[in-house]
Amino acid sequence: MRKTGTQKEYERRIDAALDFIDRNLGDDISLGKLASVACFSPFHFHRIFSAFVGEPPAEYVRRLRLEKAAILLVNDASAPVTQIALACGFSTSALFCRLFKARFGMPPTVWRDGGHEDRKNGQTVRKSGKDITRRPAYHWPGRTNSQARRAGMIKKPVVKIEDVPPLRVAYVKHLKGYEDSAGIGDAFETLFCWAGPRGVMGPDVRVMGMPLDNPDITPKDKCRYYACVVVNDRAEPDGRVGIMTIRPGKYAVGRFEGGSGIFKKAYAYMYGEWLSRSGWQPDDAPAFESYIGEPTGTAKKPHFVFDLCVPVKPL
Repeated sequence: MRKTGTQKEYERRIDAALDFIDRNLGDDISLGKLASVACFSPFHFHRIFSAFVGEPPAEYVRRLRLEKAAILLVNDASAPVTQIALACGFSTSALFCRLFKARFGMPPTVWRDGGHEDRKNGQTVRKSGKDITRRPAYHWPGRTNSQARRAGMIKKPVVKIEDVPPLRVAYVKHLKGYEDSAGIGDAFETLFCWAGPRGVMGPDVRVMGMPLDNPDITPKDKCRYYACVVVNDRAEPDGRVGIMTIRPGKYAVGRFEGGSGIFKKAYAYMYGEWLSRSGWQPDDAPAFESYIGEPTGTAKKPHFVFDLCVPVKPL
């Protein structure tokens, strides 16, 4: 069903509020401020946000803060709990500890000391005395769990540390999990239908994906994925399409290719094996996938080639 101009405008305003939350997660985020960013009255904004996102604004912000803290507790073991609590937007460490235990069933210190490994279906591994949390993988349309299980082991790639420049990208959000292949496909279709006629991609089209959440921490149906394409300076936000600059800096870049199971294996290798012996640690920014051409093969047996780019800093 074709969307009306009103629907597109509402999506644009809610996306503006979501972007504001992402950029200011460690700061005070009031309902009034979010409503102002989205150009709604606070009374109506609460209802509209809940309808579009699936949870009230305060719960959405609290969940993202707790999930970010859960990752930082593991990836930055030297940082005090209070420091992480304040960096994630909690006013006191006591409040943070109470909310963290209510969300994850254990205090932050227990989580850091190995409690996260005991969570059902967890994918955290311990290497050389260090805990490394694996990040999520993108599920292309047509991928199934059985296909992933049948996929063979990957060859260990050559991983290089590269200085990645600022990348200006247009993106469309998908907020309903990596297993929703149709929804992710719709995000890319929306992106390309918008970008193609406007001539903003340039001759060398660079298509990327950015999974923002770890499905072992975030509910699987709430994991966020951004479908992205690099654009020039003429591109402007429009409806569901936003514009952002991907964090420049040092990235560990490994090229992977294979069948349906390659994405999960690539993240497992980079976060679970390579990082633990590299002298580097994950930096506080999302990893992204840079796709090399379109998938080949068939719908039942696709073949993918992509660079997995993991932001890093010295250990």
